[in-house]
Amino acid sequence: MHIIDLTIFVIYMLVMLGVGFYFLKKNKSTDDYYVGGRSMGSWHVGLSVVATDVGGGFSIGLGGLGFTMGLSGSWMLFTGLIGAWLAAVFLIPTISKLSKDINLLTFPQVFGHFYDKKVALLAGIISAVGYIGFTSSQILAGAKLASASFVNLDINSALVIMGVIAIVYTVMGGMKAVIYTDTIQWIILMSGLIFIGIPMGYMAIGGLDAIRETLGSEFLAFNNIGWQTFVNWGITIIPIWFVGMTLYQRIYSCRDEKQAKKAWFIAGLFEWPIMALMGVMLGLFSRVAAEQGMFASLGYGDVSTLDAELGLPLLLRSILPVGLMGLMMSAYFSAIMSTADSCLMAASGNLLTDV
Repeated sequence: MHIIDLTIFVIYMLVMLGVGFYFLKKNKSTDDYYVGGRSMGSWHVGLSVVATDVGGGFSIGLGGLGFTMGLSGSWMLFTGLIGAWLAAVFLIPTISKLSKDINLLTFPQVFGHFYDKKVALLAGIISAVGYIGFTSSQILAGAKLASASFVNLDINSALVIMGVIAIVYTVMGGMKAVIYTDTIQWIILMSGLIFIGIPMGYMAIGGLDAIRETLGSEFLAFNNIGWQTFVNWGITIIPIWFVGMTLYQRIYSCRDEKQAKKAWFIAGLFEWPIMALMGVMLGLFSRVAAEQGMFASLGYGDVSTLDAELGLPLLLRSILPVGLMGLMMSAYFSAIMSTADSCLMAASGNLLTDV
């Protein structure tokens, strides 16, 4: 890792810690810490929702889908748009009113209200265990991305670095730190994709003609997917918008129902088509690069044995010059960290409030 790239990456991490330290002094109550004082606006919450949802799945998973099936992989996040907009219409009106009436902090408390404490306890245990696992998976996704992108960074070191940073700034700042850092991280990610990743990847592989010559036309089509796959994605993803603890915390954080619904409409639109297409395009570019032999010097000459999810970090490692590599890695790590911190806040809320 070049010293310039390392410096850029360290500055990014220090900024995240700085936000957490800033809000350490601002939190005066449990409401401040877990639900942002119930005063957050729609744009901050909406960007936080989409940043949380894409996370490691965006940087690793969507790139893998683009590598495997091309632009059709973007339909995975279309189910996110459906879930977000359905939740805005059918879930938020009830939950937003209830959260103001009885000061809800967690999702299992909803079960406690409608059923009893035993049901809420069981839901809290299940949610806490699940979100601890989600936090670990996000940090692992970041370590996988880092180890494939930076030659001298091993996966264990990356795990330690990301874990410490995510825990420290989340613990210090609470929900406000999480939401505001999510906004910062989303801006970093979008800037990195629009101004660095996509244009440089496109030029490096030779543009549209190279894509058509290297891969079949199905990689540029939107129907390179079976209906069974789309149904499976829908069954897996859409219900999350109705049971996700991280999402309930953000509903509670909004000033009112109107702000919450607007935030969910914003999140859905950014999930698909914006983030979805950007993610799979870079995965598609990495497939072309692999077929062209661009990764052979890195020890990945055989495309048939290459892990699809490694394609994207290998592409970035191959095409980005010193300086831009640090910026792009900060962008991708921002996506992963924005999910890890939210999952950590959810698990913390479950353990301390429900369990």
